[in-house]
Amino acid sequence: MNKITIKKLKPTQLKWQYNPKNLKFKSTKEVEHLDRIVGQPRAIEAIQMGAELRDSRGYNVFVTGLSGTGRMTTVKQMLEKTQTEGECPQLFDYCYVNNFENEQEPYLLKLDKGQGCDLSDKMEDLISFVLENLPKIFEEDTYQEERQSLVDKYQETEKSRLEKFDEKLKKKGFIRGQVEVQKGQPEPDIFVLVEEKAYKIESLEALFNEKKITQKQAEKYVEQYNKLHEELIDIAQESVKKNLEFRSVINDYDRESAKEFLDSSFSEIEKEFKSNEKLLRYFDEGKKFLLDKLKYFVPSSSQAQNPLAKLSQKQNIDIESRIQDIFSVNVILDNSKTDCSPVIIEHNPNYANLFGSFERVLDTKGYWRTDFSKIKAGSILKADQGFLIVSANDLFSEAVSWKAIKNVLLYDELNIQTYSSYLQMSESQLKPETISVNVKVIIIGGQSLYNYLYRYEKGFKKIFKVLAQFDYETERNDEMIDSVVRFIAKECDAEGLLHFKPNAVAKVLEWSVEHAGSQKRITLKFSDIADLIRESSYYANKKNKRLVDVTNVEEAIDKRKFRNNIIDEKIINRILDGSTLIDTEGSRVGQINGLTVMSTGIVSFGKPARITAAIGAGNRGIINIEREAQLSGSIHNKGILIIQGFFLERFAQHKPLSLTASLAFEQSYGGIDGDSASATEIYVLLSAITNTPINQNIAITGSMNQKGDIQPIGGVNEKITGFYEICKKRGFTGNQGVIIPKQNVDDLMLSDEIIASVKKGEFSIHSISKIEDGAKILMNKDFGFPDKDGSYKKNTLMCGVKSKLEELSKNSKTKILKNAE
Repeated sequence: MNKITIKKLKPTQLKWQYNPKNLKFKSTKEVEHLDRIVGQPRAIEAIQMGAELRDSRGYNVFVTGLSGTGRMTTVKQMLEKTQTEGECPQLFDYCYVNNFENEQEPYLLKLDKGQGCDLSDKMEDLISFVLENLPKIFEEDTYQEERQSLVDKYQETEKSRLEKFDEKLKKKGFIRGQVEVQKGQPEPDIFVLVEEKAYKIESLEALFNEKKITQKQAEKYVEQYNKLHEELIDIAQESVKKNLEFRSVINDYDRESAKEFLDSSFSEIEKEFKSNEKLLRYFDEGKKFLLDKLKYFVPSSSQAQNPLAKLSQKQNIDIESRIQDIFSVNVILDNSKTDCSPVIIEHNPNYANLFGSFERVLDTKGYWRTDFSKIKAGSILKADQGFLIVSANDLFSEAVSWKAIKNVLLYDELNIQTYSSYLQMSESQLKPETISVNVKVIIIGGQSLYNYLYRYEKGFKKIFKVLAQFDYETERNDEMIDSVVRFIAKECDAEGLLHFKPNAVAKVLEWSVEHAGSQKRITLKFSDIADLIRESSYYANKKNKRLVDVTNVEEAIDKRKFRNNIIDEKIINRILDGSTLIDTEGSRVGQINGLTVMSTGIVSFGKPARITAAIGAGNRGIINIEREAQLSGSIHNKGILIIQGFFLERFAQHKPLSLTASLAFEQSYGGIDGDSASATEIYVLLSAITNTPINQNIAITGSMNQKGDIQPIGGVNEKITGFYEICKKRGFTGNQGVIIPKQNVDDLMLSDEIIASVKKGEFSIHSISKIEDGAKILMNKDFGFPDKDGSYKKNTLMCGVKSKLEELSKNSKTKILKNAE
């Protein structure tokens, strides 16, 4: 407990280095490609379980992890691998066809894969055949003769009836004729025959006056006319009835003739799809539709040999085209070329792309219209019996898409509608039949989004029972090193890049370990490694090299930093010109160099920050100026409270702590968060309390707990580099360096330049494990350990703290008494 454990690190501790001699090849051209997924055992197991529980509802997969860890690629490869190793499900084609009874509700046809386009082609050929040959059966001699026989029989009957009536009229002095009534329409009537001339019944009075008939004859004509006219009306009515019966007989004959032709024409396609009852029903309705439209095919008595002669050529084409359209088959999903479960990646998962829609066209009258042939499938239907992969960021950019996809997964039903009708902004013009689907959805997103959905989204737990977590780093071992080497070879061949020499590969491996933030870990962000490979090849190409060597990789790393370090450079310049106050020499009371990390989103860099402390009498405790100015984050606030806890344990066991102190990050205007400066803040407080100067040539970073144990921090390499750069540009003094937590030693992956400076003695790096360790190097003073009575040896830092706190306590009491008086 009372032993100081500060250690000055050796150059060999500052970086993990890989010996290129371990690579037994001249270039990566000789290396076998990486053909498997590495470093993601948890994610692989989760995805595999979700994929293989094909028929279990709710086992959809939510994939989390950092971008660049190969989530999309891994998921796709895993799903494709699952298909090759397991049994393939039965796949289907989906078609929409016309509903002859209600065109607004198209029929859905579910067919075995490959049958959709086959049906479409056969229906097109069939209807073309029908349109071409149906009129011809009404031109055949057999049909014409039989039809003429029916016409003759009807006409003979009508003629016989009228002839008998005419004879009867003649015997009674009448004759049958027609009179013109309103609008010039003729109407049958009876005329009186007088002297071989026909007169209307109204002319009898004139005939009497002319003495052509007698009064008695006139009265008899009127009496007989009334009876005969009633009989004429009865005959006319009977004729209408007989005519209707005749038309019905003709129509029945025409339909029977056409039905026999249609049955024969449809027989082959009905045999081929005899197992599909719904399709057979559709064929029957189609034949009925054609029979109801026979007027376009059957010649009337006034027509020439062409049954459509009374129509213009354009009308013929329009009718034929319309019938072809009505009988077309809209294949919205064709799986004829799909071997097994489809794996669909939807990069733009908006509503229409996911769930389908139907197009609208502007007709000749200026109205928008649509029909079954305009229905389009979306990615969910394309992924039926398979898998759909979407990005959460893209999916949730349109809120309605998530709601709709959730309904599909809850009920396994897809209802194709337009976006506006789904939102009930307009009434749908079509209501296609609902489609039963079986699809696994894989959403790739972040852990925080998953946590939110799991906690707050109703129904989410039911439909996403599998979480696949992708790691961004893994243990550095021989297997992973081999995997990265093979990945380099694969990328070079896949993208036509220059292959890498062993020393270049070693540099990429070192960068991959540095990218993971620990000597014992290696990054799994293969997309970032791929970027470095591409950029290294680019710089090698510019120098007309045949292979990438270590200098090209170093240039790619340096150039990437240069492209993105404008903010870093400006901060350095402000420090060097004195605008931002940072000392790297001398000593000062209540002032210390802390270390911070900043990020542009592309690169991170470290910079020193001046932290100051001031103390005085009072009982306000430690005042966090950043918090008072609302520039402090919650974690930094927590760090200040931990410091206060440290003081309470060390100096307030027998009496209250009497201290008012303030802490500030000087010239900080953008906010501070994190607790990695808590150890730094302890030292600057102790300096202010004891009036002990702190060496400004040393910077320190580290978190601590209330017991004084130093805890690891993040960004250790960037922080060290940030202070090193300032010292280098100002000129090394030989005693400059950095103090870091002991736990961060294994995280060091410093540049060769810093390691060289350490070797020369220009710069040093020290590690500590508890707060007592750093006092000697920071303040040239022993920290001090308490004895059994809680006292400290003279001339130690803690002895000075205790004495000063007692002095402040007395001063506070004196001030209180004076105020009371």
